[in-house]
Amino acid sequence: MSIELKDIMKVIGHSREKELIKKYLDKNYLAYSFLFEGRDCIGKKAVALQTAKSFLCETEYNLGCGECQSCKLVENTILSIYEDKKDITTHPFIKIVSPENNKEIKIDQIRDIIQFLKLKSKTGKVVIIENAEKMNIEASNSLLKTLEEPPEKTLIILTTSNITKLLPTIVSRTLKVKFSLLTDEEVKEILKIKGAVKKNIDMDILVSLAEGSLCLPEKILKNQALFNYAKDFFNLLISKVNHIEGIIRLAELIDKLEYEDIKVILTILDRYIYRKTLKGKISTELYERFISESKLLDRAISKGVKKKLAFEGFYFKLVS
Repeated sequence: MSIELKDIMKVIGHSREKELIKKYLDKNYLAYSFLFEGRDCIGKKAVALQTAKSFLCETEYNLGCGECQSCKLVENTILSIYEDKKDITTHPFIKIVSPENNKEIKIDQIRDIIQFLKLKSKTGKVVIIENAEKMNIEASNSLLKTLEEPPEKTLIILTTSNITKLLPTIVSRTLKVKFSLLTDEEVKEILKIKGAVKKNIDMDILVSLAEGSLCLPEKILKNQALFNYAKDFFNLLISKVNHIEGIIRLAELIDKLEYEDIKVILTILDRYIYRKTLKGKISTELYERFISESKLLDRAISKGVKKKLAFEGFYFKLVS
C-alpha cells in the first residue's frame, strides 16, 4: 500500500517534544547537538527528520515552510526512507548513520560524519545518528571531539533507547529531549495510516500489544503468520486437554522460522498472557512458569537446539 505524502510528513504525537525542540531552534544557536531518548519505534527518527526540515528551511518557518527548495528536498529524503523511492533527489546536506548490520557504529562512520560536516552549505548540515548507544568506544571518542567544538550551521541528532550505554561526556554535551510512549489513540491512528484496517487482525489487539511502541505491531503487519502462530499456541496452552497433534503441527511450522521471528512470537505471547493474568483469566503461577520456560527456550534455540523439539518441550513443560 502506498501511503499518501501528507500522512508521511505528519508526525503523530510528541507535541510536548516538538514544542521543546522549537524553543531551542528559536534561540538561533550557531550549532545544535540533540539527544532524543526513548523506546524504539515511537517516532524519534520521524521527529529528527522534521527537526532537520526546520533547521534547513530557507524561510526559518516554524517546523519548515514546506515550500522552499530545501524543505522539498527534505521531504524527498523522507519519501526515500519511508516509501523506498529511489528516483528522487534527496537533500545533499542530510546524513543518516546507523549501526552496521544492526550491531555497532564504527569509527570510520564517524570519520565520514566529520568530513561531511566540513562541506560548505548556505542553509546548514544535519547528521542523524540512529541507535547512538551502539557506537563503539573509538567511535564515541571521535564523535566527542566534534560535539565539543561543532562547526557552525550544523545540527547533530543522536537517537537512543538506552542512554546509560552512552558515554556520560557525550550525554553532557547534548540538548536532551525525552520522548514519551505513544498513546493508544496515537498508535491506532498510525496503524490506520499503515493500512492495518485492511489486515485480518483486530485493531484493539494490535494496540494493546503495542504498549506505546510500534515495534511489535509493525512486525505483525509485516508477517501476520507470527501473530497466528502465537494465537494458536495460546489456544493450545489454555485447552483442558493436551493437544499433542496440534503442538507437533505448530512446532513444525515454527521450525522453519528465523530466530528473530520466534522471539516475536514469544513477545506476543508474553504480553497477551500477562494481560489475561491481570484480568484473572490466567493464573499467576502459569504466567511465572511461562516467563521462566521462555527464557530457557530462547537460550536453547540460540545454542542450536532444533527449534521444533525446543518448542514442543516448551509446551509440555507449561501444561504438565
